[in-house]
Amino acid sequence: MYADTILDVFCQRYSDAHDKFTAAIETSSIVEKTNKHLHPMKGPSGEKLFCDIAWSGDLNAKNVLILISGLHGVEGGVGSAIQTDFVSRHRRLPADVCVVLVHAINPWGFAWSSRNDHQGIDVNRNFVDFSQQLHQSDSDTIWQKIINKEADIQTIGADRHTFDLLSEGQYSYPSALYFGGEQASWSRQCIEQLAGQLKCDQRDKIIVVDIHSGLGPYGYGELISDHPSDCVARQHLIDVFGATVTEPILGTSSSGIKYGLHDYFWHAQGDHVAFVTLEFGTFGSSAMLRALFADQQLQQQGDIDWQDDDTLVIKHDLQDFFCPAEKQWQELVLFRGRQVIEMALTGLSQHD
Repeated sequence: MYADTILDVFCQRYSDAHDKFTAAIETSSIVEKTNKHLHPMKGPSGEKLFCDIAWSGDLNAKNVLILISGLHGVEGGVGSAIQTDFVSRHRRLPADVCVVLVHAINPWGFAWSSRNDHQGIDVNRNFVDFSQQLHQSDSDTIWQKIINKEADIQTIGADRHTFDLLSEGQYSYPSALYFGGEQASWSRQCIEQLAGQLKCDQRDKIIVVDIHSGLGPYGYGELISDHPSDCVARQHLIDVFGATVTEPILGTSSSGIKYGLHDYFWHAQGDHVAFVTLEFGTFGSSAMLRALFADQQLQQQGDIDWQDDDTLVIKHDLQDFFCPAEKQWQELVLFRGRQVIEMALTGLSQHD
């Protein structure tokens, strides 16, 4: 059991999470450098929005752990809590490891309680080569059935094959869920800049942990690898995290095979870069689809009135689904988050 003061790191709203994270890094003994990206849009109260990046430990270390939160906007409260807890607790790091915390990589989605970004893009389907032929998804038939009320969201969410097809990523229908965009998103550009600053080819080992929520059993933190089953990076994840690593390609994960994932960008940086998604389950796929569908329909109406009662119901439902204000869930998340980070630090510190 954790005291309420420890669980205070959990915030459903961007402004609160941003304040707590920045306060933690300002007083931290391990943070050596910070930089931030100012988002072109404002928050619901006219506030500025930032992706904050904190570099801790030896900035020139050959081994790097990257912790990323908020790629899917409204899910940011989970990753932010783990990041803020990490910075608050640690007074020193292994001598040969640098830890980079990327806070709220999609700050607009976090602030506006949306899974997408300000352009309606699902950033975790945006990492494709837009100069090439893009995946042609059949998910539009499912989406149209939902729109026309010819299919029940509960049934779609409960059918694993149908849900995986709907959520695989599509590039033809901007008004539908899981739209990967038509060009590189703002968040993707921030990630690409970060990779350049890291000089990945000059590092020995890199582990990227991208923190999400929504899929899987309540409170469980699943480690999902989308690496090819025969690559070096995938084996590194197995060596570090053991049998808890699941793989969509093998059918062992709560997630299906997807297109345009954030993962694929980091895979391309070399075999020494291992990427894993840390996904915390909440209330199931059907409940998630209902919340996302309501928000998607709201976005199609134009500018969002943050003072409208119906809007607030939709946004609060999203916040409660992706970052439940329930002590049991928060304790499960914090324990698993700490465990995964310690395992990653240990794995990076071990010499071959």
